[in-house]
Amino acid sequence: MPTPVGRITPKRSVALFALLSIAAIAASYLALLLVATAGVVIPFWLLTNASSLQMQIFLLLLGGLAVAATILWSLFPRPEKFVPPGPLIDRAAQPRLFSAIDEIASALNEKTPSEVYLLNEPNAFVAEPGGFLGFGARRILGIGFPLFSLLTVSEFRAVLTHEFAHYYSGDTSLAPWVYRAQMTQVRTFENVAEISRFGRIAIVQALTIAATFLVKGILLAFLHVIRYVSRIQEFRSDELACFIAGKLPAMRGLEKIEGSGVFWQFYWRSEVVPILESGRIPDIGQGFRLFLSAPSISPIVDATVASVRNSREADRFDTHPPLSARIDAMDSLDIPHLPTDDRLAATLLDRSDLTFFVQALNPGLAAGALRSVAWDDIAIEVTIPHWRAEISKFGHLFLGKTAVAPPELVAQLPQVGQHLPDPKGTLLTREQRTVRASYLLGMALGLMLVEKGWRLETRPGFLLLRLGDATFSPSDTLEQIENGQLTRGDWIKRCQELGISDLTIGLVSGNPQGSQQIRND
Repeated sequence: MPTPVGRITPKRSVALFALLSIAAIAASYLALLLVATAGVVIPFWLLTNASSLQMQIFLLLLGGLAVAATILWSLFPRPEKFVPPGPLIDRAAQPRLFSAIDEIASALNEKTPSEVYLLNEPNAFVAEPGGFLGFGARRILGIGFPLFSLLTVSEFRAVLTHEFAHYYSGDTSLAPWVYRAQMTQVRTFENVAEISRFGRIAIVQALTIAATFLVKGILLAFLHVIRYVSRIQEFRSDELACFIAGKLPAMRGLEKIEGSGVFWQFYWRSEVVPILESGRIPDIGQGFRLFLSAPSISPIVDATVASVRNSREADRFDTHPPLSARIDAMDSLDIPHLPTDDRLAATLLDRSDLTFFVQALNPGLAAGALRSVAWDDIAIEVTIPHWRAEISKFGHLFLGKTAVAPPELVAQLPQVGQHLPDPKGTLLTREQRTVRASYLLGMALGLMLVEKGWRLETRPGFLLLRLGDATFSPSDTLEQIENGQLTRGDWIKRCQELGISDLTIGLVSGNPQGSQQIRND
């Protein structure tokens, strides 16, 4: 149970920084209006005080009028249409999740969001869209599906508390104003810069260049102020998360998201999407955990976490402080440690596979079209059939070659790639075609062994063929050949040891699954 808000000491600085944001917004609009006014008033004053009509000054006035009109048109508010960031989570279908959300809201004396969305990214956010400039808005919460796989229950609650802290401090009420001001200034800069493309008269071009320089300076100054305020808000939200959910969960959860979350999209595209396209759906959360712990992935994850944790620099316009600064600030807080719930956050979900989430991301899928599949069965039900389909179409590119041929085939992959058609709607580069050819050669080698009785073992981030004590990894082998770590002589010797020297690459037998049989459910 989260600690109630009564223990937290209010900070007047929160209101002061909110006032700073409002002042920055007002100052930026005023500065833009001054630029627009000066663009008209100065040429008009020069024209009226000239002894005779000066064509150059008259053209300068026309240019000033164009700049002023562009700025005023850019400042005019545009309607913002809310686009749902993901499928809406039904409260009745996920009682444990909403119970956790309600606890956090209660601890901070805040209202529960009216809408909670599930995101396909390792992130969480709160916002108040709708209404006009924040008036009449509604509260929404976005929760990234990967968080349920990465975090414990305590860490997950810390992340939610951090987001609710933005409600508590009034950050989300101010956010629509800040966002609109930023978009307005970006739009103004782009539109004023565009004018210079149409004016070929030197004095008019000089005016538009000067106006563009001033507008850009106003935008940069505004971004610096907003970035500073936003980082203060993040530190304050981290502090509240530590008070409510515990310091250690808040720190560990943040590290996991920043370090491991970057692998989610790669996992989704490389491991999940091919399975979905086969009409099956695995336990996606479990698969992500297996992916992060895979022998080929785990060292990269550890190195990434360490790199992010030790980084002291952030982009000058990044609204979030560096992770190291946030961790150090939380670690310095004098807060007693709270009891932790080390269960996986996925235990808060009533449906671990969340088929509705996948179907929302793939509208073309009919309801009930996906059949559940265990990760242990992916090799038989998905990988081998996919290999057979691909080799039946393109295996002829390797026909006549035996298992000892990969060293020479690796050198020919760019030529092989030219014979592979581009995916629908995509134009591949030469390098991408070569990578596809390498994947195809790996499939051909793998299928060659499966057809001869080798067993394929797959897990997210892991693929290995095994026969007795002998093992073979197509991707590792091709990489070693390409890098020169495995010479032609070494490869021939290995083929002889494995007894595969005479096997032919690119053949497909009549058995739809090779020698690896499908297990009956």
